[in-house]
Amino acid sequence: MSDDKTAELRVLTAGRPHTTHVLETVIAAWPEHAAYLVKSFAARSPAMLDATEAAAGAARKLIAGQEAKFASDYRWTCDQLRDEELFFHREGRYRLSTFAEANAEVYSNHDYMGRYVNGLLLTQLLWYNHVATFEMFLNQVLPNAARPFDYLEVGPGHGLMVYFAAQSPLCRTLEAWDVSSVSLRETRAALDTLGLTKPVSLVETDILQTERPDRRFDLIVISEVLEHLERPDVALDFLRGCIADDGRIFINVPLNSPSPDHIYLFSTPDDVRALVEGAGFKVDQLSLFATQGKRLEQALANKISVSAGVIARPS
Repeated sequence: MSDDKTAELRVLTAGRPHTTHVLETVIAAWPEHAAYLVKSFAARSPAMLDATEAAAGAARKLIAGQEAKFASDYRWTCDQLRDEELFFHREGRYRLSTFAEANAEVYSNHDYMGRYVNGLLLTQLLWYNHVATFEMFLNQVLPNAARPFDYLEVGPGHGLMVYFAAQSPLCRTLEAWDVSSVSLRETRAALDTLGLTKPVSLVETDILQTERPDRRFDLIVISEVLEHLERPDVALDFLRGCIADDGRIFINVPLNSPSPDHIYLFSTPDDVRALVEGAGFKVDQLSLFATQGKRLEQALANKISVSAGVIARPS
């Protein structure tokens, strides 16, 4: 990385040591990525930079002792995504369209999945649109709970949202569901590494096939999951039956975002709104964040990746 880009990033992340540490780790493995990172960080508001620092602090605990490997896996993951983007812009569709295909190519390939998951962890703080939806969760979803709440997350991944939800003094219980027992074991390990002491119930279940539980949840989160499903409408309809009458749901889904395991294409904000409202929810807020903070009109017109954050409640 050029000295100029180094200096720019240091200025942009001044006073945020966890963020600076992760950036230095990534740049050491991939100096050419600095120009992308400068654009990503220059577009962030102070609130987003604070959210980045919170995510970076958690990430540092998760990658401790393996920083170089995670940085290398992040670069590798970006290479895989670039190949998918080339296909998407050439063909106008995602390369895969069924869970069986994604399972055969990605989920059942343990070496591939290991590197991919490592890389995705770092995208949570390095990519503008990922940080933007995380900041929305921290500052617009969690603080707006009016009373003690029971929390459910579908597809918790590294457990970052579960971890930060647990920090809310109003969070009464925490539960997380995933179709994969292996993923749940990794979530548990991550939460232990993060030092979470509040109990979290981890449940192996497939919301496309299982029966609804007897209990209802006050806050449900499903972040970057629906694009992995053949029938996201069925998944949201299921969750509509799991939410309290006065509960809220936070949905994070990408538009025009080709990845090795993305099979359902959301092309426009209207696609997302129609899905959510069709499942029986009223949209309170739909916020859009383009990669690198690009202008939304430009990103949507050119089918550049945009993250859609939705806060909704039962209609």
